[in-house]
Amino acid sequence: MRQILYPIILVITALGVGFGLSYFSLEDGRELTATQYGVWSGWPDLGTAQIDPYARAHLARQGMLPLGKGEGVQFFAQKDGAGEPLNGQCQYVLSGNMPNHALWTLQVRDPANQQVFGHVDSGSMQYGSLGELRLAIAPKVQPGNWINTDGLRNIELLLTLYDTNAFSSLGSEEIDLPQLNLEAC
Repeated sequence: MRQILYPIILVITALGVGFGLSYFSLEDGRELTATQYGVWSGWPDLGTAQIDPYARAHLARQGMLPLGKGEGVQFFAQKDGAGEPLNGQCQYVLSGNMPNHALWTLQVRDPANQQVFGHVDSGSMQYGSLGELRLAIAPKVQPGNWINTDGLRNIELLLTLYDTNAFSSLGSEEIDLPQLNLEAC
């Protein structure tokens, strides 16, 4: 009986692990090969011929067309500076500088279905005297720059930088993206 049962269990386990990992890679495998820049994750080679197979599979599954390396790059954040998952019912502060004052957009999205609940762009922001950014990310109106989280439980931020010289050093740790810190919850 063991001679029959063990191979069956082995095959079922192998199929479960294989299909499970394949599903994960296609559904949200972007984190497997992403490069970390503080709280932000991104793929320097996404719009090039050197794209890795996991990112290619994720793009194909989502039906997305990436920007070319000279056109722009996207970064996402699902955790704050302390490593805690982003909660749309809390208040965060995004502060710092964007690389080379690039044109940029920032979206608050629901990670489950990628629906956008709020967005801002570089043209609608007030900057400090040294070009620094301070943006409140919260469910209630805040003074100054503010983006609404709509009170969602789980959120992710998608930062898209367009047409910037920062891409020449992308892939190194020299890219300095804004910090994201929890202020109140």
